[in-house]
Amino acid sequence: MNNYYQPPNFNNPYSHNYNETAMKNAYYIEKAALERKQIRHLGNLFGFAMTAYVILNIIVSLIVSVPKIYELYTNSALFQTCFGILAIDLIGLVAVFGIMAYINRKKYTEPLIPSDKLSFKDHFLWISFGMLGCIAANYVVSFMVYILQLAGLDPKSPDVPEPDSFITSIAIAIGTAIMPAICEEFAMRCCGIGMLKKYGKAFAVVSISIVFGLMHANLIQFVFATAVGLILGYVTVKTNSIIPAVFIHMFNNGISVITSIAEYVLKTESANSIMFWYALWLVLGGVSAIVMLLKGYFKNKEPRAVYEPYQNSLAKKVSSFFFVPGMIIPFLFFVSMIISSTLQ
Repeated sequence: MNNYYQPPNFNNPYSHNYNETAMKNAYYIEKAALERKQIRHLGNLFGFAMTAYVILNIIVSLIVSVPKIYELYTNSALFQTCFGILAIDLIGLVAVFGIMAYINRKKYTEPLIPSDKLSFKDHFLWISFGMLGCIAANYVVSFMVYILQLAGLDPKSPDVPEPDSFITSIAIAIGTAIMPAICEEFAMRCCGIGMLKKYGKAFAVVSISIVFGLMHANLIQFVFATAVGLILGYVTVKTNSIIPAVFIHMFNNGISVITSIAEYVLKTESANSIMFWYALWLVLGGVSAIVMLLKGYFKNKEPRAVYEPYQNSLAKKVSSFFFVPGMIIPFLFFVSMIISSTLQ
């Protein structure tokens, strides 16, 4: 009796199994290419928003260069702070990235502002953990500055306006700690991560953290803001709430503000005040991190994604986001500013 059964031959192009495997591979390759194309499109959109931010900064610089305004800007900490809130925070960040988000609202798969309810305990733990990360980032940046100084460079970060009255002190606290925390978190963690996390939370957090660092246009702040951006992004996607990130941002910025105001009002040494706040957050953050580790806060509670052949790696996604025409102008602008601030 003849045996008509033939085992599958994957080297035979006419084999059913071979064709099925080839079709699946072609499907996964096409799917990965489509994802990169969509990410490049989002990179252009975000790049255009950053370009608008750059143009507004140039316009602001031109306005400030007008002699009478320049004199007022340099001699009045109150005017300088209020001007910054209006021009940089509200118009440059909230308006620009808010308009970008509104125009592309259909690209958001979740609410623009993540607002899951957390208990007071969870808020406290995540905020303390975030502040621990910010303090650690500060020490890393301090070490980096030390190494650069040994190499003959002396990079500096922009100075916080010095208070000269009670009203100015309040304005500086609002302009340095409160408004940037709200506006930057809205622009980066809401508008930015919200648009990208469909393609992976890690990709969204890393990409927006780099953008966040670049937009500070200063070497020290680039490194620090990128590191802090990773922390803020991680906390936001883990809690699905923007509130912890806003408070972490606010408390982190508030350390320099509080010490500056305390030095003016109480005539104390700012270094002592800074060490007190660092020690406090190191203790609270360390204890919170241990509690969260034991309680499983850092575990991934979502089902593991199914592996697909030819799927895009994190590096491919990030490069697809940044290496697009829309990113050229803001990237060159911010990199030139960072280099300039380093060589001054």
